[in-house]
Parts: sequence; structure tokens; C-alpha cells
Amino acid sequence: MTMPGDLEKSVVPLEHGPALEAFEEPRGTKVLQAWMLFAIFLLVFVVPFRGFGWADLWFPWFVILGLPLLHYRKSLGDRVLAGARWVQQRDQWISTYEITKIRSTTVGLNRASKIEDVHGNKLILVLRDAQMNPLLWNLVYNGIAHSVAYGNCDISKAARRILKI
Repeated sequence: MTMPGDLEKSVVPLEHGPALEAFEEPRGTKVLQAWMLFAIFLLVFVVPFRGFGWADLWFPWFVILGLPLLHYRKSLGDRVLAGARWVQQRDQWISTYEITKIRSTTVGLNRASKIEDVHGNKLILVLRDAQMNPLLWNLVYNGIAHSVAYGNCDISKAARRILKI
């Protein structure tokens, strides 16, 4: 889903063309994740101590309040942008039609691809984020498929299986 203003947040040089599609999780989802982390960390201290005997200590509160806030703040920059010939996640980008290497990896619990292009650009693309917007995923996947079919792209067996190439 392309949000107004998202397409202007590209770090890709202008000669590579404009951003055509974008995806960013809704702010409500990010807030819900932060609240869930708060609840989990609270339980981590309440259950073993059988109550709130630890409430006058600073460290538990740092964990219970600080880590969910840090997670929320970090998630504000999570967005995927794609142009006709490139894809960007956070401040990393690659040229999708000039890919030289693709490897499978994970980011947290999500599948991701480590991708490098001929210009030395590197990107770890979280597949779930890119696939949430079908038009964005079409732009990315077409470039990847082209690079694998016509370029000198070294793609691992795992990446080939996950990307269905």
C-alpha cells in the first residue's frame, strides 16, 4: 500500500528513476508490537518474583519500558521503496536488474535475502515487507528474475527455492 509522502523518502540517486511503490506497516501495528513487548517483559519480572517486589529497582523498568520504546522507534524507519530498476529498504538499495549475488537469510523471524549488485551496493531485503504490496513485489521480483536469467547472478539453492526462481 503506497502512502502519501512515502515515495519522496528515497536515498537512491535521481538518475535511477523515481520511486513507484512503497510499503510501510501501519503505525497501529507498530504500537501494538510495542505494547506486546511491554506485556512480555512485565511478565518476565512479575512471574519469577511472584509480584512487584522488584518495582523499586531501576533496571527492570529500563527493560520493561525502554526496550519496547526502542523497538518502536527503530520500526519507524522500516519501509520498502521500489522504482522500475531498484529497491530500497531503510537506507540500503540495489539495482534489481544488475544483481550479482543472492543469499537466503533471516531477520528476526522473517525470511530475507542478502542481495548485492554490480555497483557494490548491498541490501538485506525482508521478503514479507516487500511482498505485502503486490505492485512493489512485482517490480522487485521481475528485476531479480531478469538478473538470474540473463546476468551473472550467483544465487544459492536456498534463495532459489524461497524465491521460486
